[in-house]
Amino acid sequence: MVVFDKNDDEVYRIQSSFDDCMIGVIGKSCNTMDYAIDQNQVRELEKELLCHVTGIEKKKILTLDQLHGDNILIVNEVPQACGLIYGEADGLLTAHSGICLVIRTADCVPVFAYDPSARVMGAVHSGWRGTRLAIARKLVREMHRLYGSSYADIQVHILPSIGPSFYRVGGDVAELFPDDIAAREGGLYLDLWQNIERSLREEGIPQGNIFNGRMCVLEMNNEFFSHRGGDAGRNLNFGFMK
Repeated sequence: MVVFDKNDDEVYRIQSSFDDCMIGVIGKSCNTMDYAIDQNQVRELEKELLCHVTGIEKKKILTLDQLHGDNILIVNEVPQACGLIYGEADGLLTAHSGICLVIRTADCVPVFAYDPSARVMGAVHSGWRGTRLAIARKLVREMHRLYGSSYADIQVHILPSIGPSFYRVGGDVAELFPDDIAAREGGLYLDLWQNIERSLREEGIPQGNIFNGRMCVLEMNNEFFSHRGGDAGRNLNFGFMK
């Protein structure tokens, strides 16, 4: 059983049957920084906050310059220097313990995958472009290809993001997702969660291994940052193996 609750430190964490990893998200309650300041300073303050929350030293906290593509960086070595950005990509994958993978979001879908048998963890940023490219499916495929992960062992977690009741899109985007659009009240609404879950099942991940708290950042805008809600801040989605 997987439970997604906010702890005393105001950070939402996934509590599962595995105690050798941690997956969570830092939202508005904990992340109170001013995003109008210099962006390099923002990145430095984000790392300091993540260091405080996770207890992991800053050089092992990896963030990305996210590009809305499907490139996934493989972290084969423990970083020896503390850089603000690990690389330009939309995903991270590692078999190293103590490496904190970070996906920054304000509406897009953060997807984390963990294989407790092979001891592998990955994370991707899946907006509508990344979802169109099936980046979450690519992540679990890479876990299988590079590390021998069995699809039966991989747990996939869909973290807070914009939900189908609030994600209104234009016709140009809607036509790319014919099976995931609902038309109502004169608008078209896209269900990214449904598309991502279907792609994972098609790849071979059992439905029982896909965990979605169905937490919409716009519906829960008091808790999470949402670009469509007018926020400049970012939710800091993180995961690491202990």
